[in-house]
Amino acid sequence: LVLVSAPRPAEAKVFEIWGSAIAGGVFGNGNASSDRDFFNWASGGGAGFEVGARFLFFGAWIDYVRFFGGDAGANLFTFNLGGDTTIGLSGGLKLVLRLAGTFYYGTIDDATHEGMSSDQVDTRGIGFRGGIGLRYEFAKVFSFGVTPEGAYHYFFGGAEDNALETENNSHGWNFRVMGYFRVGLGF
Repeated sequence: LVLVSAPRPAEAKVFEIWGSAIAGGVFGNGNASSDRDFFNWASGGGAGFEVGARFLFFGAWIDYVRFFGGDAGANLFTFNLGGDTTIGLSGGLKLVLRLAGTFYYGTIDDATHEGMSSDQVDTRGIGFRGGIGLRYEFAKVFSFGVTPEGAYHYFFGGAEDNALETENNSHGWNFRVMGYFRVGLGF
């Protein structure tokens, strides 16, 4: 209560652009009836980047994660559109709130698993994700923090299949915890 009620100068950014270096862990799974889900193959530690822009509390951002764990090396791009805002707590400490619709695009390094080739894995799809985290801002443009996020995904059939054949699609939950160093410019 003391942290929240402490007086602080008002500072609201109407528009902001940012770039972040990110590192942490991503874990997930798909439906049990299929081994085709991207997150059944790719999970664990990873690192990458995030770039984005925000107007008021609406944001659009792209992030990339290179996985170092799982059954095969993998890459994941996500394209996000939704709410991205912070609430000042004390000094430079801020509460981060995110909720977004997401488009996933992943790639799996060449590998086979129980007779399935990597081009049969569901690597693209849609979903939503949300998270709450903490960020510490300093020198007006730099910050570091961590934002755990939970997500639901629906992936379409593997690259060699017809995406309209829904029996090849997969869905499930994924969770990520990413620490980051961020540079943001806004007014």
